[in-house]
Amino acid sequence: MELNLPKQINILGYAGEVLAVIFEILTANKYSGEVQIFRNEKEKRAKAPFERDIPYKEYMFYQLKAKPSDNNFLFCSSKSDTKKFIFNFYQDLWDIKQIGFINLMHPSSSVASSVQIKTGLFLGSLTKIGSYSTIGFGVNIHSNCSIGHHSIINDFCTIQPGVNTAGRVEIGEGSTIGIGSTLFYNVKIGKNTIIGGGSVVTGDIPDNCVAYGNPCKVIKQNYIPTIENYTFDKTD
Repeated sequence: MELNLPKQINILGYAGEVLAVIFEILTANKYSGEVQIFRNEKEKRAKAPFERDIPYKEYMFYQLKAKPSDNNFLFCSSKSDTKKFIFNFYQDLWDIKQIGFINLMHPSSSVASSVQIKTGLFLGSLTKIGSYSTIGFGVNIHSNCSIGHHSIINDFCTIQPGVNTAGRVEIGEGSTIGIGSTLFYNVKIGKNTIIGGGSVVTGDIPDNCVAYGNPCKVIKQNYIPTIENYTFDKTD
């Protein structure tokens, strides 16, 4: 899928390892614009080097009194609960909308023409999304994944590298599928659920739980995701 990226992209949040992947994908797309990074915290999370040939600026969230006029937002997080937090925070601060987000995809990945995609998609390298699938808002699908036909991945989900799903899989809002997991045909994963890495999911998994194994089983019920260690010091 060919991208028509805007001349200015506004990244919300700061996690160095995620920034490294974002900038690598921008470079792979021969991006020639400018990036603005808006941090919620003074302390940078997971500091990591990233591509420096693309011009960028960093701001604390309070340094702009109004939202960037161009919108064109991206999440700088691969954690479902953090993406929700960031969206709600900037929705209150700048009245941002889902429509103000862009999709960022590595050119080596392929998306069937019948796939329906909302905004805020992050798609890593060498990943395929099968026909008639539906991708919600703020979804991360990392590298070397295969999403089967007629699948539904709801808002704020994260699919970690190497995940394979058969057809007609549904993943509930805010859930995370761990690295290298396999989901069988017609499986349904509930909301706010974590599937541990390397799991083989042969049956439905409910909302609000942690599950893993081969076959995948619920390990912890009534799991409630939380956001920790965010600070909002507005002093320089």
